[in-house]
Amino acid sequence: MRRSSLLLVALLFAPATALAQAPDSLVTARNADGTLRMRLNTDGGLLVGGAYDGDATGVGIPAVGVGTRMIWYPGKAAFRAGNVQSGIRNDDLIGTTNGTDWDAANVGNYSAAFGQSTRASGDYSFAAGYVSVASQQSAFAMGENNTASGAASVALGYHAHTNARQGSFVFADRSSVDYLRAGVNHSANWRVSGGFRIFTASNLSTGVTLQSGASVSNWGQSNAVISTSTGAYLSTSGVWTNISDVRRKRDFVPVSGEDVLARLRTLPLSMWSYKVDPAGVRHMGPMAQDFRRAYGLGNDSTTIGTVDADGVALAAAQALEVRTRTQAERIVVLERRLAALEARSPATAGLPWGVGLLALAGLAGGYLSGRRRRDPA
Repeated sequence: MRRSSLLLVALLFAPATALAQAPDSLVTARNADGTLRMRLNTDGGLLVGGAYDGDATGVGIPAVGVGTRMIWYPGKAAFRAGNVQSGIRNDDLIGTTNGTDWDAANVGNYSAAFGQSTRASGDYSFAAGYVSVASQQSAFAMGENNTASGAASVALGYHAHTNARQGSFVFADRSSVDYLRAGVNHSANWRVSGGFRIFTASNLSTGVTLQSGASVSNWGQSNAVISTSTGAYLSTSGVWTNISDVRRKRDFVPVSGEDVLARLRTLPLSMWSYKVDPAGVRHMGPMAQDFRRAYGLGNDSTTIGTVDADGVALAAAQALEVRTRTQAERIVVLERRLAALEARSPATAGLPWGVGLLALAGLAGGYLSGRRRRDPA
């Protein structure tokens, strides 16, 4: 047994009155020069000091190898508590632990590790749980068989791996034994087969759910990938669905289809690219400012709501359908008139069918021309 361990045992079992240095202390221990190294207070408070020196040789570590223990390692200002075993399967290392997880070579400066066969070998790193590893500076690993191998990376859950990607975050649920690995630096990666829920109200009434297929979200939508508390959602087939429940609307005003068409004639349309689009990517449509000026719809003059654009298109289509139906009915009337004229007039009764059709076209053209003069819109 090492001399430091013998000293600790002696201090713990010595009479309290012989070691008391202050009224609030049960036990104290000092170096020969008077430097305080340990104090156990009457209220249960415990102070264990030490001298940090980086201890590159590892000679100052209190214990190594397998076993159950709690260690304060002053030479590296590191702390360990739990158990170290050999022969435990470590999927990340494609093998088993060898019982050296808490040896000096695997202890980072200012690090901490808790649980069973965890390893915090990076400086300022933290590892806890079962066979989890934080191997780089400021890395954090907690859970079962997780590895934070990128600087300032975080691995949580079950078989999460930051894959040497610095600044990355990985959370993996227990739905699969496969590892979830970060693909790039400075990324957040999640495996949540039951869905990812974000609430923006303390009563959970608003928010967004990234859900799992057919499962029903907090807002009642199923077969969705993205669900929102507003009722809008993105379906598993890739269709964005807007809320349009009459019970959530007010201030209804009838729409004049002809007015919509008249305004549509004045709406400039063009082909264009967003400034962030790659070369060759083109779009078609109006500018938000022009759309707002023409119809006064939406929240502002820099955006166009899809429901508004759809509404304009539907109103215009309805107006055109009315025009087409009216014209078709009028043409039937004109055809009948032409037939009656042909039956009464010997001059036209024997004319070829084509001539009669031309006459019908002339009548229809005259009607439409007169209609346009009456309706300049």
